[in-house]
Amino acid sequence: MLKLFNLDDCLAFITNQSAKLFAEALENEFRPYSITRSQWVAMYYIYTNESITQRKLADKMAIKEPSVVRLLQKLELDGLLRRSGTTADKRIKQLELSDKGIKVCTELIPIAENFKSNTVHGIPEEDLQTFKRVLELMTKNTLKE
Repeated sequence: MLKLFNLDDCLAFITNQSAKLFAEALENEFRPYSITRSQWVAMYYIYTNESITQRKLADKMAIKEPSVVRLLQKLELDGLLRRSGTTADKRIKQLELSDKGIKVCTELIPIAENFKSNTVHGIPEEDLQTFKRVLELMTKNTLKE
């Protein structure tokens, strides 16, 4: 008898399901601030990178540039972000949080830190480092052609 593939034992599937659960839970934490998880991730990268373009942000967030543009339009509309052309090329947009954006982003950092702490509670640091190392290797293996 042919042994069937067991999806429930596939690490890629398990990590994907877990990532969705974590993303939804963090989204719920940010809901009272009227900020989505994706908006906060974008704001975080803009805040922590002195000079970042739309393209670099899309790469960091692992999303396509048109998706990041829509996300940035919403942040700009809400007064959380400013985009400006670079002196070398006006088509390349530099991103910067507004004062309001900095305030919101920094208010949400402790919520994200608390979420992270709760998520890894009771897991030894050595196990967390092993998990990160294994995920990195799995990612590298996936990117090999």
